[in-house]
Amino acid sequence: MIDFRHIMSMALPLLALSCTQTAGPEGYGYMDINVVKDASVVPVDVATRARPADEIALTVYDGAGGYVFGTDDCASVTDPVMMQTGSYTAVATSGAVLDGGAAAFDAPFYSATKEFTVRRNTVETLDMVLVLDAVKVTVGFSQEIYDNFSSYVLTVSNGISSLVFGPDVDGVSTVDRTGYFAVTGTLTYTLQLTAADGRVFEPLTETYTDVKARQHYAFSFSVAERQPEGGAEMVITVDDSMNIKEHHIVLDFTQNDIPRATATFDLDAPLSFDAGDLSPKSVTVDFIESAESLIIRHSDAGLSAAGLPEETELFGATAETVSALAGLGVAAEPVTADMEGTTLDFTEFFASLPGGTYSLQLYARNGSGAELNKEISLTVMTDIQAVSANAWARFAVLSGKWTSDTQPDGLGFQYRPAGGEWKDVEADVTANAEKKTFSAELRGLSAGTACQFRAVSAGQKSSPVQFTTEEEQSVPNMGFDSWSDQYTLTGGWDSANKGSGLMNVYPTVQETSDLAVEGDGKSAARLESKNVIFVGLAAGNLYTGQYIGMSGIGAELDWGVKFTSRPLALKGSYKYMPKNIDQAKDPYTGLKGQPDTCQIQILLTDWDKPFRVNTSSSTFVDFENDPHIIAYGRLEDSRTMESYDDFTVRLEYRNTERKPKYIVIVAAASKYGDYFTGGVGSTLLVDEFSLVYDPDAL
Repeated sequence: MIDFRHIMSMALPLLALSCTQTAGPEGYGYMDINVVKDASVVPVDVATRARPADEIALTVYDGAGGYVFGTDDCASVTDPVMMQTGSYTAVATSGAVLDGGAAAFDAPFYSATKEFTVRRNTVETLDMVLVLDAVKVTVGFSQEIYDNFSSYVLTVSNGISSLVFGPDVDGVSTVDRTGYFAVTGTLTYTLQLTAADGRVFEPLTETYTDVKARQHYAFSFSVAERQPEGGAEMVITVDDSMNIKEHHIVLDFTQNDIPRATATFDLDAPLSFDAGDLSPKSVTVDFIESAESLIIRHSDAGLSAAGLPEETELFGATAETVSALAGLGVAAEPVTADMEGTTLDFTEFFASLPGGTYSLQLYARNGSGAELNKEISLTVMTDIQAVSANAWARFAVLSGKWTSDTQPDGLGFQYRPAGGEWKDVEADVTANAEKKTFSAELRGLSAGTACQFRAVSAGQKSSPVQFTTEEEQSVPNMGFDSWSDQYTLTGGWDSANKGSGLMNVYPTVQETSDLAVEGDGKSAARLESKNVIFVGLAAGNLYTGQYIGMSGIGAELDWGVKFTSRPLALKGSYKYMPKNIDQAKDPYTGLKGQPDTCQIQILLTDWDKPFRVNTSSSTFVDFENDPHIIAYGRLEDSRTMESYDDFTVRLEYRNTERKPKYIVIVAAASKYGDYFTGGVGSTLLVDEFSLVYDPDAL
C-alpha cells in the first residue's frame, strides 16, 4: 500500500479555509489526511504490486456540493487543514479517468468517496482507501501457440471500447501490456488464429456479464496435449481466472498436401504500385494433387466498382465466366479436377484500377480437402487526387490536385451517375501550377442526383469522390395566376396593399386581360404607383415575404421566404409604362420631372430570419454591403413599352460555397417608392417568373 499519513502537530502552522458549507455549531476543527491506494484486484491470478507512488488528488465539497478544498497531491499537504465545522464529502482519485466507456493500456484509475464531519476544536482523521475503478485485463499465450500459429490476435471489448493484444499491433507488441476498461457490466474477447500454413480459423469468442470494478480477467491461452498418432486435436484453453472455456480446433500436422500459392510479388506483404503500372502481377496456385475449387472473392467496394464480381468460381468455369474476367483484365482458365496448378494474371486489371487501397482473397481446395486461403492487399498510388465537388443543381465545379514536382500530362476528370459508366468531362481544365491544383466545370447533370468523379491524367486515375447535386427549388405562384382576391397574391407573395388599402387605395392588383401568356386561369400582376392622401406616393410593388403593419406614415415588411437552392438567374416577362416623377422626398427631390424607373430584384441570403424593412425609419437592405447576401441581381428600365419583353436577371454570386436560407424577389413600379418618390400612374406588369438552374439555358 501507498500510505500518505499526515500526523498533526499543534505546534505546526495551520491552513485556514474560508468556504460555504453545511455549518454545525460556530467554530473550527481540523482535517487530518490519511489517503492510501489499494492496488489489489479480485480475483488475482497473476501477481500484482502497488504502482510507484503516483500522486493522489483530493477534493472536498460541502453539504451543498460547493468546493471547499483541493490538492493534486495529498503528499504535498503536510499539515492538518483547519475547516469550519460541518458535514463534507471527500473525493480522492489517482490516474486518468476512463470516461464514456473508454479503455486504455497501462492506465489504471483509482478512486474513493467518503462523507465526514468536522467538529469544533477536534481533529478528524480522513481515512480513505482508493481502489481500482476499472476492470483489469492481462493476456498470456503458451509456447505451443507461438510455434503453431503465424498470427494470434485477441480483441477485448466492454461493448464501447476495445483493446487489441497481439505480437504485432501497428508494429508494436501488446501481449505483455495491461489493459484497463471502464466498467460497463460486460466484457467480450475474440481470438483470431491463423495457422502457420496460412489457414484462417473461425474466431473464438466469449462474453462475460456481471463484470465489476476491481475484477482481473487474466486470459491465458494454451494448447492441450496432442494425440499420440495421426492428426492432433489442438484444444485452445482459456483460463479467465473464473471459468475454464475450451474451444477445439483440429490441426493435422501430418498433412503436407496443402495447396500453395506463389506470385511475381511478395504475397506476404501489401502490394504497392503506381496507377497504370504494367509490370507482371500474377499468382500461380499449385494444388499438389487433384483440384476441387479455386475462387476469387472479395467484399471491396472499389473492386465492385471496377466490375469484379464478389465471388468467381473457376473450377468448372464456363467460357462466358472466363471471357468476362478477361474483359476486366484478369487472365485465367477453367480449372478441372486433373489440373495440379494454374496461373491467374491480374496485371492488366490491377493497372486499370484508380488510386486507392483494395483487398481480395484466393481460396483453393484440392481432392484431399486441404485448403488454402490467401489475401492479397494492394495500394494503387497516383500523382493526382480528386479533392471536392461544388455541386449545384445542374452542374458541378470539380477540383483536384497533383503531388509530383511537375504538372502531369493530360489532366482532367471523369464522372458517372451512381452505378453508371465512367465518362470524360468535356470541359476546359484550369490549372494553378503554383498551388498544384486544377478544376473544371461539369455540366449536363440532373438535380438531386448522386454522382462520383475522379481525377485523371495520362495513364492514371484517382480514387473516386462522391457528390450529390442540389434540388431545384421554386417559389410558389411565380406565374402570378393564384389570387385570394383581386388585391392579394398567394404562395408567399405580398404587397403594401394592406397599408394603403386603409385609404381604399390598392397599387397592386390582379391583371386578367393584358397578359404575357394567354390561357384559362392565367393572370399577371399589375403594379401602379398611386397617391395616398396624407402619405404621398405608394409605389405598386410585390415581394416574397409578409406585410407586418403600419409604422408611422410608412410600413413594416418582412422580406424573404425560406429557400436553400442556388439558381443562376430569374427569368420572366414585364411591360412598363412610366410617368414622369411628380412626387419626391429627400434625398431624391432633384429627380422631379424625370422619367420614372421600374425595378425587379432578386437576392439570396443566409439571414437567420426575414429582413424587417421599415419605410418610415428608412430601414432597408444594404444591397452592396450586407455580408449575408450570397447572390444578387436586378433589372431597371425607364422605357415606355407597347408589349411584354422577356428578361433574364443573372445572379452575381459573392460566395459560391455558402448555401442560402432565404430568397427575396421584389418588383416595383417606382424604383424609389420606398422613399415616397415616383410618378403617379407609373405602371409595371409582371408575368411568368421562373428560376434558371441550367447554365446552358442562359
